[in-house]
Amino acid sequence: MLSLFMNDHREHSLQRARFKIDLQSDEPLWTPAREALWRRIEQHDFEPDTPLNFTRRLARDHDWSLEEARAAVDAYRRFCFLAIISPTPVTPSEIVDEVWHQHLIYSRDYWMIWCGERLQAALHHDPTPGGPEAQMIYRRQYAETLALHERVFGPPSEALWPATHLRFARPRYHVTDRSRWLIMPRPIAWIRRLLTR
Repeated sequence: MLSLFMNDHREHSLQRARFKIDLQSDEPLWTPAREALWRRIEQHDFEPDTPLNFTRRLARDHDWSLEEARAAVDAYRRFCFLAIISPTPVTPSEIVDEVWHQHLIYSRDYWMIWCGERLQAALHHDPTPGGPEAQMIYRRQYAETLALHERVFGPPSEALWPATHLRFARPRYHVTDRSRWLIMPRPIAWIRRLLTR
């Protein structure tokens, strides 16, 4: 059994190696293998016909509009594509990380379909160990992720992918029990939301 796993793992590693992008080379970005990967990622259904599907739950849990949640899911798709093709580790924006966290709790969909069929690779989420050294590593990885995004997909949306100094200024998300606390939106965010509806 172990040798079967090792052979599968070796074949999978060899297959995955063709996806990696050397940012310094002149090789074409969109090889047939990467195009096939992107098609599989695009075909993943985050909005099955259920009353509270993945995207609707994401919107509800984060108080986002359905359009904002869909934009976050699209950013997550791109991030996962970059994670597979990047020769180095990638770091998500906070919004993309929120989508990733939710996808992980849909464990069957995440591991069997997303990683197993779409990405055809395991994509593990490793939380930060904390401390200034880790902070420096993640800042560098995030800046490299932004550069790779720009090379592959064009400039990322600043709303979904803030600049590195903003991404690491302080955490924007915090889990709060609404039954114990009164939460009021900042006036500017509240006014913006009123004007865009």
